[in-house]
Amino acid sequence: MNGSLLVMLAVALVFGPGIRWLQLMSRVRLPCDARAYVAANALGAACGLAAPFAGAGTLTSIGGVIAALGGLLFLGLLAASGQRSTPPAVRVGGPLLDFVAADDAGHPFDLASLRGHAVLLKFFRGHWCPYCVAELRRWEEMRPALETLGVRIVTVCADSAAAIRAGRAKHGLHATMLPDPDLAITDRYHLRNPRNFAPKPGLVIPLPIPTTVLADAAGTVRWIDQATDYMRRSDPQRVLGTIRAALAPATKAPRDTRTPVDVTPA
Repeated sequence: MNGSLLVMLAVALVFGPGIRWLQLMSRVRLPCDARAYVAANALGAACGLAAPFAGAGTLTSIGGVIAALGGLLFLGLLAASGQRSTPPAVRVGGPLLDFVAADDAGHPFDLASLRGHAVLLKFFRGHWCPYCVAELRRWEEMRPALETLGVRIVTVCADSAAAIRAGRAKHGLHATMLPDPDLAITDRYHLRNPRNFAPKPGLVIPLPIPTTVLADAAGTVRWIDQATDYMRRSDPQRVLGTIRAALAPATKAPRDTRTPVDVTPA
């Protein structure tokens, strides 16, 4: 096959599905079966790498190599996206674990002060993670509906306060946001994932496993949602329905099937 045609095929196979993947990611609705994306990127990478050997010119070959690198990058990220499965330190029907921290503005925050309100406690990787940002933006869109239910949103991530303030301003987020660079809050909830790390040169920094914990006004946990793949998060509209059901007095809370972990507060 002509080298130029191989490059065109590589670009189409890598960047076409890539654009579609980004569109779905922004709506937190990635496909359940990614095999078509894997096949397209693998074939695209192969075509891009083969182009120089099929008579493609220098500039054309560079385009093929760029497409190949894009395909290989996608495949690498997909292969490394799995999260370690770990039971959190809370369970459905048990108490929320209180803590005291400082928010991104440096103001003191005590989780116990929200007693009397339902609380949605969200652990995420950081504002540099496009999947986390997409999820937070969708939650921001649902904030009016959650406030109607009396739900207060509190987020925890490994970012610094400055990084959180920048992310908040950029994406128009209004939740209470807590920096947890030393993972003190994350460790209290047993949600540290040492397999994943922030993209900081020369450093390997463990991150929280993306997890949502819903507690009612009495501080009793009613629902837990934990990601097993950092690229995939629960659809916000489905989650909103689950929250309504979990907080409804006459509705039984969703059953938690994980093995509970007992923690003695420090």
